[in-house]
Amino acid sequence: MTAPAPPPFRAAHLRRIGLFMLLIAGAIAGAALLRSSGGGPAYQTPPLAIWVHLATVVPAVPLGAWLLWRQRKGDIAHRIGGRVWALLMLVTAIDSFWIRTMTGGIGPIHIFSVLTLVQLPRAIWFARTRQIDRHLKTMRGVFFGLIAAGFFAMAPGRTLWTFLFG
Repeated sequence: MTAPAPPPFRAAHLRRIGLFMLLIAGAIAGAALLRSSGGGPAYQTPPLAIWVHLATVVPAVPLGAWLLWRQRKGDIAHRIGGRVWALLMLVTAIDSFWIRTMTGGIGPIHIFSVLTLVQLPRAIWFARTRQIDRHLKTMRGVFFGLIAAGFFAMAPGRTLWTFLFG
């Protein structure tokens, strides 16, 4: 018995992905505008930005690990968990642009945020077009980017280091 053919990819999916990318671009533009109105050396990271960031990062790490290393893929638990994880990562990446105490501006660590905002829509596209190997590789990259960003965020003098250790 052969498996049924996957449904054809529809233009509606392209519109959704395009809208998603426009929303991300709008959020980045909004962050840039807010930064220009209050950035510079006198800028202070809003405490809410740190709390939102931690509230999305902390559950994203174990959820992402569970999704990547569980045996069963593509079932309802994987799809729901993946959507939750992608939303957590999206909020984390956008929120990170308000966290810049060390330099007063956007720093090199924010490259991870930009990569996340670019790679998440690509990974979703790959999953929807049944390019599962590319989806898996892209999601692994985003996950390990999350781990790397967390490692760099813990450096002495960074906001998280100061927040946790004074």
